[in-house]
Amino acid sequence: MKRELKICLGGFLVVSAACASTPEPTDRLGSAEAAVRASEELGANRVPQAQLHQQLAQEEIARARKQIKDGDNDRAELTLQRAKADAELSVALARQEQMRSQIRSPNQINDAAKQR
Repeated sequence: MKRELKICLGGFLVVSAACASTPEPTDRLGSAEAAVRASEELGANRVPQAQLHQQLAQEEIARARKQIKDGDNDRAELTLQRAKADAELSVALARQEQMRSQIRSPNQINDAAKQR
């Protein structure tokens, strides 16, 4: 009898563990949204490649929200990882363009001075 009880209890624990859900990835959602805000503040919408990755990140965040709503937190976690990566790439591309603009500006001033 004790053996049967142990087997039933063990089976119950296995089934319970399998049915346990992953918690909502709220921290990852916040990180992805913060990365999108950073890309917006850096003017990613003025750099075509940065704008593309910013848009991808926003779409992935929307998809992750739906996955969370549907209870698919594991998939939402992965989707939010992609969203954050896209948003961070958008930030990097926007910063790169800012640096290029700063480099071009002094050169343009020097060229204008030489033409005088």
